[in-house]
Amino acid sequence: MSSTPSWRRRRPRSAASILLQGSKTSPHGRDCQRRSSVSESAYQTQGALDDCKMLVQEFNTQVALYRELVISIGDVSVTCSSLHTEMHKTRTQGCEMAYQAHQKLAAVSGPEDGEIHPEICRLYIQLQCCLEMYTTEMLKSMCLLGSLQFHQKGKDPCAPSKILDTKVEESSEVPISEDTASSPTDIQQHLWQISTDIENIESDMREMKNLLSKLRETMPLPLKNQGLLCGV
Repeated sequence: MSSTPSWRRRRPRSAASILLQGSKTSPHGRDCQRRSSVSESAYQTQGALDDCKMLVQEFNTQVALYRELVISIGDVSVTCSSLHTEMHKTRTQGCEMAYQAHQKLAAVSGPEDGEIHPEICRLYIQLQCCLEMYTTEMLKSMCLLGSLQFHQKGKDPCAPSKILDTKVEESSEVPISEDTASSPTDIQQHLWQISTDIENIESDMREMKNLLSKLRETMPLPLKNQGLLCGV
């Protein structure tokens, strides 16, 4: 008789044994979790890069807008008060965008001595170039305002009355500029506004230069070693 003893018969697996066997194969599950975590991290990094790209582009556009306003300084066809207001608004927004772009970029740059993402490298270069252009336009605006201030200070208070006493034919052919028709009180108020603008621009330019220096100091080490940024 060859029947198998009851104690050697294969017993059905219990729930505990199934769980135990599942725990033995957990490395595969951990690999899946690890890959999922890496994918999620890459997705978040890409989202942060997209935010940085958008901020740098917006800052570049703001610098271009400010440049167009600077060109209009001293133009008699442009109202001085509205130009000064628009310049101050545009410049203030540009400074805020520059700070936000730098903070976002520094947050996604990763370890200083690690591998740098090509997009991060490109955004660092773009942000630096925009900052350099921005400070240059501020300096240009200060020079133009200083020239306008010098012109206003050198004007004879009696000049408007002398010009108005000229021939009617000549005055009808040549339009009188805003400066010519201004009273001494208006000239003094305009001079005060120009002086205030120069002080504000000088302060903003100093802050942007400090931000530019900070950008060069905090950029990833591989980018420093490659010498891709000017002035480093």
